[in-house]
Amino acid sequence: MLAKAGNFQAQGLLSGSFIYAHPPDYRGRPSLCFTVSDWRKVFREFKEIGIETVIWQASAWKELRECYYPSKALTGYKQWNAIEPMIEAVRAETMSLYLGTFGVLKGEISLGVVDRDIRKAVESADSELTCFKELMDLYRGGFHGYYLSSETYYSSGRSPRAYKHYGAFFERVTTGVKEMAPGLRILASPATMRSIGREQEATDRMMECFGRAHVDCFAPMDCIGQLQDLGTLATELGVWKEVCRAKGAELWSNCESFLITDTQGKVMQIEAADPQRFLYQMTVADRVGAKRLITWEAMYFMNPAGEPKARLLRQAYQQHRTKLVDKKGRNEQ
Repeated sequence: MLAKAGNFQAQGLLSGSFIYAHPPDYRGRPSLCFTVSDWRKVFREFKEIGIETVIWQASAWKELRECYYPSKALTGYKQWNAIEPMIEAVRAETMSLYLGTFGVLKGEISLGVVDRDIRKAVESADSELTCFKELMDLYRGGFHGYYLSSETYYSSGRSPRAYKHYGAFFERVTTGVKEMAPGLRILASPATMRSIGREQEATDRMMECFGRAHVDCFAPMDCIGQLQDLGTLATELGVWKEVCRAKGAELWSNCESFLITDTQGKVMQIEAADPQRFLYQMTVADRVGAKRLITWEAMYFMNPAGEPKARLLRQAYQQHRTKLVDKKGRNEQ
């Protein structure tokens, strides 16, 4: 696809990145033991490439039974105090933070899809709201938005029941969040997988998930790092443009800065993206009309002290950014 694109004019700039306590299934840059100083270093690296917004993936995982703050409600979960130093660093570096709270990794099971029991979706939503209340009590004022940690996606082979259960889950969570913090913006990062020829069906299914939910911004995963066809990206993002139009929400794009090379082992093999591929992803999202471009874990895949491919991606992106910023400056003179 890049060969067909030719010498395209790269467009778009990153303004946000996901961060986390640790990656669930690959060796990334875990932050369980990060100090405030460690986080400040990461955020300064981010600001060097124009990233001023961070999205904390999750404060607890249901299936892993892990929690990254001192919780009284999540008894039986292994706990770390990982969020507090991150929030202190956010304040010190004047970053903007969207905070993920209670995440579900296996929705088909945890939300009762397999068991045909929608009560499990309600129970998981209530666990998320309990987690959010604790985080509000601990860190109110330390974050600026809410991230829906539990991801969902469209796939033509997926059970229609899944969308109904996710719909009940997201409606209950987002209603509760808005009741506790009316001014807090809510961000979701779902996905459509190979919806070409089924765009209306994909739109309808995602509206089943989010039609009654209170979501302010959708940043769909472009799934290019997961081997989705780069040539269909504009069409896939078009599905989300329609969802955002129907919801009155902002369209962002989660441009994946990695490539999964092997999923068969105990630890997923994953590496930084080819720079030209990544720039093309951003260009397509910008052309479609995404208001903001964010990415997954720039702290690892664009680490200035990381693997050679990560350093190469950061360097190429920095050159691209400098070129666009300089051009904008000349046009404003």
